[in-house]
Amino acid sequence: MKLITAVLPASGFERVHEALRTLGIPGVTVTTVFARGVGPAHDEVYRGTRRRVELQPAVRLDLVTPDADAPDIVHVIAVAGVRGSIWVTPVERVVRIRTREWGETAL
Repeated sequence: MKLITAVLPASGFERVHEALRTLGIPGVTVTTVFARGVGPAHDEVYRGTRRRVELQPAVRLDLVTPDADAPDIVHVIAVAGVRGSIWVTPVERVVRIRTREWGETAL
């Protein structure tokens, strides 16, 4: 099993989410984050003080998938997203707490 984590600009989330739904991915965990590099840094004036804004609002997607599906999911996220980053991490064990299922049956 693999954990796929993607950090994307908030504006690109809907396209990626729709692409994952068409691929048949039923669930994904979504978190609002601030990230550096998902958008260009810019200067902003706040209460008369100019400051450099480097952290931009972004969306973090996390989903666990069987090994065989991971390349397709990464490809769909990469094609549907505008910018951002994708990490793929091996997962040793998954447990669904409500049903006490283990492994791929818990997905």
